[in-house]
Amino acid sequence: MTMQTRVFIVHMLPARASRLFARAKALGMMTKGYVWIVTDSIGIVLDVFPQHSIESMEGIVGFRPYIADSTRITDFSSRFTTLFRTKYHPNTDIRMAKPTIFQLWAYDVAWAVATATEKVHRTRSLNPTFHPLGNIGKNLVDDLPALPAGPELLNSILQGEFDGLAGQFRLIDRHLQVPTYEIVNVIGEKTRVIRFWSPDSGLTMSMNSTTIHGDAKFSTSSSELKNIIWPGDSTTVPKGWDFPVNAKILRIGVPLRHDFKTFVNVEINPNTNRSTVSGYSIDMFEAAVKKLPYALRYEYIPYDCAGSYDQLVSQVFFKFDAAVGDVTIIANRTRYVDFTMPYTESGVSMLVLSKSDDEPTTWIFLQPLAKDLWIATMIFIFFTGLVVWVIERPINRDFQGSKWKQCITAFYFAFSTLTFSHGQKIQSIQSKIVVVIWCLVLMILVQSYTASLSSMLTAERLQPSVTDLKQLLANGDSVGYQNGSFVHSMLKKLKFDDHKIKVYSTQEEYAKALRMGSKHGGVSAIFDEIPYLNSFCSKYGREFQMVGPIDRTSGFGFVLPKGSPLVPDLSEAILSLTEEPERLKIEKTWFMDSSLDYYGSHSKGSSRISFQSFQGLFIIVGCLLGAVLLINFSKFLYDKCKEMRGFGSDRVHRGERVVCFGEAQPQPPQIVMVDRQSRAC
Repeated sequence: MTMQTRVFIVHMLPARASRLFARAKALGMMTKGYVWIVTDSIGIVLDVFPQHSIESMEGIVGFRPYIADSTRITDFSSRFTTLFRTKYHPNTDIRMAKPTIFQLWAYDVAWAVATATEKVHRTRSLNPTFHPLGNIGKNLVDDLPALPAGPELLNSILQGEFDGLAGQFRLIDRHLQVPTYEIVNVIGEKTRVIRFWSPDSGLTMSMNSTTIHGDAKFSTSSSELKNIIWPGDSTTVPKGWDFPVNAKILRIGVPLRHDFKTFVNVEINPNTNRSTVSGYSIDMFEAAVKKLPYALRYEYIPYDCAGSYDQLVSQVFFKFDAAVGDVTIIANRTRYVDFTMPYTESGVSMLVLSKSDDEPTTWIFLQPLAKDLWIATMIFIFFTGLVVWVIERPINRDFQGSKWKQCITAFYFAFSTLTFSHGQKIQSIQSKIVVVIWCLVLMILVQSYTASLSSMLTAERLQPSVTDLKQLLANGDSVGYQNGSFVHSMLKKLKFDDHKIKVYSTQEEYAKALRMGSKHGGVSAIFDEIPYLNSFCSKYGREFQMVGPIDRTSGFGFVLPKGSPLVPDLSEAILSLTEEPERLKIEKTWFMDSSLDYYGSHSKGSSRISFQSFQGLFIIVGCLLGAVLLINFSKFLYDKCKEMRGFGSDRVHRGERVVCFGEAQPQPPQIVMVDRQSRAC
């Protein structure tokens, strides 16, 4: 019971095993959580143990050779039981009178010796000397004379092979081979076979010709194993481990803090002087302990770190069995102790005050679209106007007239599509297709522009007051850190002056110093580990923002002595917690709103829409406009060439001069409307 293991394999003589299990039951070791496995020396005789002995063995698992039932065994068992009870124990328990495989083997061995003797006797005279039964003593073997035919008789026995009561009798290397074992479970006063095992096939559910001859595929799977009734009448598979009942209780040191009690909070009752420990780190440790495959007894011992966790870590090396709390995993500490894997996110970030983005909004209507998208939109407006003008000019009088008028009409039409006020001024089906596609693009663009502009005008625009570490160094601003943290040495490495580094101990001091600012006796930024800053932001909301991370760390871990076997087990348990909702539940308990955006609002440029967002639409429209323009230009050239050939040949034939492009054309007769009242033309 003083051992940590709860799995025991028993290999001893049956009589001694009977006394062992009686003692184990009296001590409460045949209860839930224990596993007892017996070898075949005990498993063979489980069916013939006395009733008082087998009752103390309930729940054990044993192995014994498999013997197939047959009429020969039934007949032998009947005769053996009758003879045994008549001659030796007439009033004995009927269980003890049953033959076991030991009796079957003894019968087969006697048969093998008799068969070998007959075989040798046919070839030569043995003339053995027999001792009367009453003269048999301890020196029977020494008193036997040497038999001249002994070697021949021994060789005949070793070469003998026949079907015996216990199966095929065959000696290999002077040992009787057991082809198959059966795994049995003691339930009540009986044994139940739960599976079979053989060297060739491994675990099998049943015995058949394939299994017997070794043709089955080797298996180690226990999926088809019958339910085992373990000690304590339990069907749950025991973990196999437990904490020793007489072992010492682990002394676990916890930091006695006066700030950041979200992680470790120690409350001492002044009347009883007993301490109560709680916090995020404590809940994570206890959740990990519950996942260990064995029980762990421990008690929390508060320890005043005097501003440095290095002292607590050193006490694990000298005094405590472990330390639980918000202890950061850093290199110089691992030289003396071991850490579990981290149970929090890692890194050092910068906490700064948020400031409202009070920039003038005179030109804010230009900000929803990025510069490249504005340029692309203007290019496609002009391109669309050009394509529509090329298509409509030959057939639409609205697009004819002087060059200035045509230019104004074309581009007025194109810009009017932005407000969908272009009307029904176009006639060509090609122009209508171009305008429909372009209006679809504009509709998507306008809707996106409207949504982005609305967000910029209505959303609270908060920006961090400091965004870069170099900005603090250049301005000579003061910075802060948490009392006792290793961050102080990190700030020195970053070349901050000692008189610019200030120490704070509570979240209230953090907030007050940041609100005052570096110019009024406070600080411009506070450097601390991400878990602490997350806790701070969950309390103070968006008034402050995190910038970073500035540096990488390994996070918080549990401290254990060097070489402790608990390190891999607790690390595995922590890893399991990260994949389960239990961790999220713990975080929600201690960090209020876990969905809070600790890293502040987005920067003002993150909501702008760039050309990349609509690149596909512009490619489609561009290809369409180019194709339509190419088709109309080709058609225009084709019509002009055809007209020139026909009209030019007719004029030359009549001796007239052909008018080329660019020459003045005769104007068609004009129709003049007369006003009857003024009679003016």
